[in-house]
Amino acid sequence: MKWVIVVAVLGLAGCALPGKPGGGTMVTPVAFRVEGKVVRTNERLNFVVLDFGLQGLPVVGQQFAIYRLGEKVGQVRVSGPAWDTYAVADIVEGQIWKGDEAKLK
Repeated sequence: MKWVIVVAVLGLAGCALPGKPGGGTMVTPVAFRVEGKVVRTNERLNFVVLDFGLQGLPVVGQQFAIYRLGEKVGQVRVSGPAWDTYAVADIVEGQIWKGDEAKLK
């Protein structure tokens, strides 16, 4: 049993070792990418409701670029409240429609 723990600790320690310095591309793991979908808009009060599914909710103040068919059409800032998989965001710029995609800026 002790050797299983030792192997696990050494394996995890190997994952924590720093990579080679300089150059390279930083890739954000899918688990940390926060993307949502616009499920409701209110142009009169200038806000949208975003659904983040099971990814977890963003923090208040985070900004998202809004895309429609791959083109940036606006920007929002999370203002709260948040519940379940939904968060409310103020429209900073653009005309945003239901179904647009929100990607972390």
